[in-house]
Amino acid sequence: MRAIAVTKSKVLLVLAMIAAGLMYGGSTASAATTTINLCALPGTVTLTGAVTVNIWGFGIPTTPGDCSTATASLPGPQLDVTLSATETTTVTFNVTNALPAGHSITFEIPGITFDAGAADVDPGATLSRSFTAPISPSASGAANAAGTYLYGSGGDGGRQQAMGLYGALIVRPSTAGQAYESSTTAYDVEAPLVLSAVDPALNNAADPMAFDMYTYRATYWLINGKAYPDTAGITAAVGDRVLLRYLNAGYDNTTMMLLGMHEHVVAKDAWPLNNAYDAIADTIPAGGTEDAIATVPDGGAPGSGGFPLFNRQLHLTNGDQADPSLTPPGPTPPAGGGMLTFIHP
Repeated sequence: MRAIAVTKSKVLLVLAMIAAGLMYGGSTASAATTTINLCALPGTVTLTGAVTVNIWGFGIPTTPGDCSTATASLPGPQLDVTLSATETTTVTFNVTNALPAGHSITFEIPGITFDAGAADVDPGATLSRSFTAPISPSASGAANAAGTYLYGSGGDGGRQQAMGLYGALIVRPSTAGQAYESSTTAYDVEAPLVLSAVDPALNNAADPMAFDMYTYRATYWLINGKAYPDTAGITAAVGDRVLLRYLNAGYDNTTMMLLGMHEHVVAKDAWPLNNAYDAIADTIPAGGTEDAIATVPDGGAPGSGGFPLFNRQLHLTNGDQADPSLTPPGPTPPAGGGMLTFIHP
């Protein structure tokens, strides 16, 4: 009997230890949380040449949900999320629609898998959309991992994005100074480049919904909402690895060309490439993103302004262009405009 009692005691002890282990191991894993509040609202911007156009853009309200405390910008504000090395990250967007009546918005980020739920929101209401990003470093092919993403609203038959409802979302790995989990994507200087275009006839239409999109004709070609010579240059020293984060928010497939150095294309649409490649010029499809790293050589730039980075389709003008038969002839401005910037010391 004594032996049986001892055995029972040991069994109970073991069961208690197993139960405790199960309780500990089965506890819900913690998750980091990031909340981003946005407003979609009307505004105005001044393009190169003192041309003012109306926009519908995103802004961050100082008081969540109160769009009177937000200002629309072109492009929308850059949104940054840094992944955790110890826990998953839940990212929630609270998007308030402050557009005019009759214009619901659809908040989308191609490449991001949102939790189930509504994607549309009517004027005056707020939409909440969430996704869960993995622990970093993440496995190859993991959903919602580090990368360059384009957010926006394609409502009203594409008019909303053409009016300015787009921006960059950068999801960063836990290792600083890398675009992705691989050390081969390490960089010294980062340059997000939102590529887009404006047709003032659409933006300044009394009713954008009445505008015939078959007649859409962009006359301003922008990098981060600016046309040359108002574009911001990219400052980098000899030997610096410059991460070019291209986001094409326009309607055209856009080829960007870099003179005087090669760029090493490492990812497309937030997806690291198995076979990265070198290029002088590369095409970013409409709605797509691309990450490329260019190392500044020590042989000097091809011109006094630095290394030109420009639209290979030669969208290098600002505004309507004069007929060559007229006086003065186009194009304008004579020194160049549009989708052009420089990498310089």
